[in-house]
Amino acid sequence: MALIDIEYGSLASSDIMNKNFIYLDNKLAESSDSIMTSISSIFSNIATLNSRINDITESVEGSIEGLKATIEEYKTKTKLLVNKASMVPDWKNCYSVNITSASRYTVPKNGYLLLLPVNTAKGNLVINNLKVNFKVRSNSYDNACQLVAFPVFSGDVVSSDVEFSNVYFLPTKDVVVDNF
Repeated sequence: MALIDIEYGSLASSDIMNKNFIYLDNKLAESSDSIMTSISSIFSNIATLNSRINDITESVEGSIEGLKATIEEYKTKTKLLVNKASMVPDWKNCYSVNITSASRYTVPKNGYLLLLPVNTAKGNLVINNLKVNFKVRSNSYDNACQLVAFPVFSGDVVSSDVEFSNVYFLPTKDVVVDNF
């Protein structure tokens, strides 16, 4: 049924008016039902979106925690790498050591051996059972001697058949980067 037109200025019967009101009431009810269905659908979509956002948030938070742990692990590894490979001398902690063919010196940490041979000496330096020609005396007038800085690594075992005036161990500093 559709609305019944009532001409301007005419008298409408109560039956026609009631039919028009019933028609309009039915249309309002249909529109209201349609709007309520749409609202229900929108609420359902909002609930689904909230659920998915919560799932994504939990996933992202888990990923962030994993990334934080990975970053901390890499920071620790980087600090260890820098300190292991660092050769910045720590002059405050330099001390004398004894190295001969009879006494072996085990290096306590990364650093340098500062070797000053006797001017008439000649011979080899032995590091971890590897002989290295250290001082050659080509003739009786070859009395040169100078302090030699020799880098060593923690755990190296050093001995020598060269007679030394002085031998020092110069450790390296632990490198610290602020706020890292």
